[in-house]
Amino acid sequence: KRNGNGAAADSHQTIGDPVRDSEVRYRRLFETAMDGILILDAETGRITDANPFLETLLGYPHDELIGKTLWEIGPFHDVAASRKSFRRLQDKECIRYDNLPLETKTHEYKQVEFVSNVYTVDGVRAVQCNIRDITERRIVENRVLLANEALRRLVAGLQTSEDVLREQATHDPLTGLFNRRYLDDTLARELSQSWRRGSCLSVVVFDIDHFKRINDVFGHEAGDLALRGCAHVLSQHLRRSDIACRLGGEEFAIVLPDSSLEHTRRRVTEICALVRQLSLRHRGQILGTVTLSAGIACAPEHA
Repeated sequence: KRNGNGAAADSHQTIGDPVRDSEVRYRRLFETAMDGILILDAETGRITDANPFLETLLGYPHDELIGKTLWEIGPFHDVAASRKSFRRLQDKECIRYDNLPLETKTHEYKQVEFVSNVYTVDGVRAVQCNIRDITERRIVENRVLLANEALRRLVAGLQTSEDVLREQATHDPLTGLFNRRYLDDTLARELSQSWRRGSCLSVVVFDIDHFKRINDVFGHEAGDLALRGCAHVLSQHLRRSDIACRLGGEEFAIVLPDSSLEHTRRRVTEICALVRQLSLRHRGQILGTVTLSAGIACAPEHA
């Protein structure tokens, strides 16, 4: 063929060496990779090559790595574990560590992902180790874990505070029984349910007899002891469906769903007898017999 000037053109073009081109591309990838890469002799475990990123990551110059085994350099200072890992690699031809601590030459620790594979080139087995620095990721993950734990504790604390506030809003702090506010909130509902079911509902109000005398003779701590003793009898001898409240002072109230007037009278008689049997001592002194007076109202007879 001739060119535009009529001169003869070269009949062949220069063709690149595919093997050489492949080697050049591989070398460029090897040297510019943003992960550390080590090449080992698969038989001896000695390092035959290391890329610049790994040298920068660990702080070791090239000549301090080449020709040495992993367990002869600082980052892999656990000799027994390194030897064991290398033997595993020779057997399995692939090992992976998702969170491996490595020590740099300046004694700084890096968390890395470490993946090793065995491959064969021209009949020679080699090991390629890819080492990815995940230190910053682990730091962030740990911060997230700590933040989540702090948040969990905060939520638990708020839940506890809410439970405490709810308890304080509906319970008497001295006796642990429901308070008058709770009775006001629930009695109308209990009456409505009783009306719909066509069943009886009884309400009993108890009063500790001569309570002022207990306070005057033995002191207010003794009076509190008597209140707690009566509250204990009520809480231990009522059904799960019954409601026991402290109205205030020395007064208590119980709400008994599905309890007729006669049945309620028997229950009240039993409770008064149990309170009379209480043996209360305060600072070595017997408080004497505590007695109750009670008034009963039953729906639908009385209201």
